[in-house]
Amino acid sequence: MTRMARIVVVGEPAEAGLRNSLVTAFRRSGCAVDLLDLGPWSPALLASAAFRQPMLGIGFRREFRRRVDVLADNGSFDLVLVVKGALLDPRSVDHLRLRFGSPVVCWNPDSPFDDAVSNCGAGIPRTIGSYDAYITWAHDVAERLSAVAARVLVIPFAWDPEIMRPTAGHGVAAGRIVFIGTGTRRRIASLQSLAHLRPMVFGNQWPKIEGVDIRPPIRGIEFCKIVGEAKWNLNLLRPQNARSHNMRTFELVGAGGTQVAPLTNDHRRFLGGDSRTVLFQSKQELESILRSDPCEQLPRQPDLLEGHTYRDRAHQILTDLSTL
Repeated sequence: MTRMARIVVVGEPAEAGLRNSLVTAFRRSGCAVDLLDLGPWSPALLASAAFRQPMLGIGFRREFRRRVDVLADNGSFDLVLVVKGALLDPRSVDHLRLRFGSPVVCWNPDSPFDDAVSNCGAGIPRTIGSYDAYITWAHDVAERLSAVAARVLVIPFAWDPEIMRPTAGHGVAAGRIVFIGTGTRRRIASLQSLAHLRPMVFGNQWPKIEGVDIRPPIRGIEFCKIVGEAKWNLNLLRPQNARSHNMRTFELVGAGGTQVAPLTNDHRRFLGGDSRTVLFQSKQELESILRSDPCEQLPRQPDLLEGHTYRDRAHQILTDLSTL
């Protein structure tokens, strides 16, 4: 299966999100792609409660099956690709397979074993075995999935050149240390320890931290503007990514920015040759890097991300799933 005529991509609409990047990638690979929205659900409070008590999502799943039936009237498909699949259950996956007459594969950009309710809630773990294959980015996550999934594929994250590209900024973050992402207990502690360096943070769920300039989240072109002009861009991995990499691994490079990230095998493999990415193993190394001048680094190789676009990942999916 090196080319598919028709693919359904199921996922939550999100600006500059994985679903949109995959849709573009498959279309540029010669596939016809139809979208099936998984949400947004209303009322929002009920949807939020359903992440903790999946049975509360029965009405949302009924509406989802209705949307499936409407699209299925347009004919059969070669593949259904579900992005994460929050609030779906085994019956929903079976309905997708039956109505579209094709394998149903889940690409989960998070670990269903992570303790965040957004990752381990919404019925996500109990639905793993219902898919014909399950895609994850990391080998350590794949090892745990192999005990419950029918088939596991490891496909790294990538870069979307239509979203993440070098873009001139307006001096907002020029000369500053920047972190872009949601606040978590560990990230908050990390930024508190670096507050004397006066970093900037763009994201949700951050408390007020003296010495840290906290601003609303940014995405797309605004993300690229800030990343490109920052002195150093921090990439602080969540526990689920601690042994591998995350989306930022490629996005910061694609946007033309510097990167300071933890040393992992994946970071060494993907970015070990990048003159504008510096890897650290300790708090002391991190602070030393952040105090240094990135202008002393050599220019980045222009072909660094060659082979690491979402179009490359789409080709890999089509090849790996050719036996389904």
